[in-house]
Amino acid sequence: MQISSDRDHLSFLWGYVSQEGRFFKGVLLFLGLNIILSVIAPFLFKSAFSNLIAVHENFSQFQIVLLPIFLYFSIVIVNWFTTLFQGMLILRLNSRVVNNMRIDAFNNVVYNSVSFYSQNETGVLTSALTNDIQELYDTGNNFAFIVANLIKLFALIIILFFFSPILTVISLLLFPTFFIVGFLLRKYQRRVEKEWRRNFGQVNQRFSENMRAITISKAFGREQTNIAQFVQTNEATYKSSVKRAVGIFIIGPINDFMRNLSLILILMVGSFQVSTGNLSLDTFYLFVFLIDFFHEPAAGLARNYTRFQSVFATIERVRNLIDDKNKENLELGVDLPEFVDEPILVDHVDFEYEKGKRILNDVSFKINPNKKVALVGHTGAGKSTLAHLLMRFYEPTHGEIIIGANSFLEYKLQSLRQNFGLVSQSLFLFKGTLRDNLRFVNPTATDKVIWEVLEVVQAKEFIEELAEGLDSIVAEGGKNLSAGQRQMISFARVLLTKPEVIILDEATSSVDLYTESKIQQATDSLLSDRTAVVIAHRLTTILNSDLIVVIEKGRVLETGSHNELLERNGVYAELYQLYFQSQSAKYLDKIKTTR
Repeated sequence: MQISSDRDHLSFLWGYVSQEGRFFKGVLLFLGLNIILSVIAPFLFKSAFSNLIAVHENFSQFQIVLLPIFLYFSIVIVNWFTTLFQGMLILRLNSRVVNNMRIDAFNNVVYNSVSFYSQNETGVLTSALTNDIQELYDTGNNFAFIVANLIKLFALIIILFFFSPILTVISLLLFPTFFIVGFLLRKYQRRVEKEWRRNFGQVNQRFSENMRAITISKAFGREQTNIAQFVQTNEATYKSSVKRAVGIFIIGPINDFMRNLSLILILMVGSFQVSTGNLSLDTFYLFVFLIDFFHEPAAGLARNYTRFQSVFATIERVRNLIDDKNKENLELGVDLPEFVDEPILVDHVDFEYEKGKRILNDVSFKINPNKKVALVGHTGAGKSTLAHLLMRFYEPTHGEIIIGANSFLEYKLQSLRQNFGLVSQSLFLFKGTLRDNLRFVNPTATDKVIWEVLEVVQAKEFIEELAEGLDSIVAEGGKNLSAGQRQMISFARVLLTKPEVIILDEATSSVDLYTESKIQQATDSLLSDRTAVVIAHRLTTILNSDLIVVIEKGRVLETGSHNELLERNGVYAELYQLYFQSQSAKYLDKIKTTR
């Protein structure tokens, strides 16, 4: 994670603002007009007040008061319109900036490597993509108005200094207090903001986990425990939000106190100067009239300065999301050629998810074209990790995977993954129709092609029995379908991509005999006439394999056919005796029972 200065954060924001030059120039135009009119207006009011003093005993000359009042009123009206248009342009500019930023963040999340998702919690990513970027929008709406008020303030200070240097200095005397408070709050605000964001992300994460695992929670009676954990997480968020609010809003009472103190000083010194003839009454009144104008920009800056500190922390998280260097480049490299006749060689591959914790150790074997390789071993042996390396979700720590004469790394990811089809144990279906879920991998697939594929994977029968057929709605995650039905749909999805190589992590779900036979037929159809790597759990799949690779604790212990490995009486023979043989006997018993 990168650590950057405030200047870097502002440069990052400017990169997005500069993309919207048309809106930015419009904001500057109306901002300039607004500043000019705002500076002129108080002096027209002073002129009207001065004329009123001059003619207060001669009402017949009152018309000389009306002209500056009319001009003042006209400028106020015009200034209102310039402020309105300026605000509309700021909203448009800010919306475009935030829109582009959110798209870039989502784009980077989608194209990021799989390791990125294993290192970041979903709730925290969701918070950064939604809440953090929304906060940038809310703060951005105030930024231009603060800048405009500060420019107006400096212009007025220069002009008013010529009228009364003493009152000008008194008006500014307490200004440093605002910035001292803001500076003292700077580190505190940034620290509590990070703490609040982290806790807020954990609230999202906790809620998301509970929704995904609601059936498991209910099955084990975890409702009260889950509520207690959520309350604890939410309580931490509450405490950090209170600290955050203190840092943001403490400047309000300080502003009120400083404003009233400045007003008292101006009234005391100004009254004395007017009584001694050193200051005109209209000038004295002008300073009293402008006291709010003096303090509101400074208070706004001080108030938002603490907020800007929190925003810098927000920008840092968004930048880390957008600038993450693990983004996959799908088009880097060369296209993968037709390689039906090319072997895939796993050559002395080591792999670590975390440095120093090796998962695979010197793994080597060859996958010949149109042959089926079964990976067997105990849970945690490294079989799924190897499947992920073949899909290039991760890259080997040492060693390489080769197709023909070229390393995997030389091929475009897009081209590579189009030729490799993965069926994982994590069978996920999206909320929508069955047709949408199938076309997810091939948007151009016609209903005719879809039905042909469904027939191949033994899914046509159960879909035809549904009232809406392909238009039947699938619940989120496919909750309204059985495990076997979800697996057959996942087979169909892979076949619609027409892959050259199938990587199959066989599901271990307990299904009835009829469904199991359907899944086995679907598996046979899926693997027919293709190069296949299967993480095998069923004996039938292992027996149909051309090569069995036995993996234990990240190492390849044995390779060979079923009969060859049994004859060696090694690790595979032990696995067969402990698990596969009993599976075979159980399978035969089921068949006898159904006769």
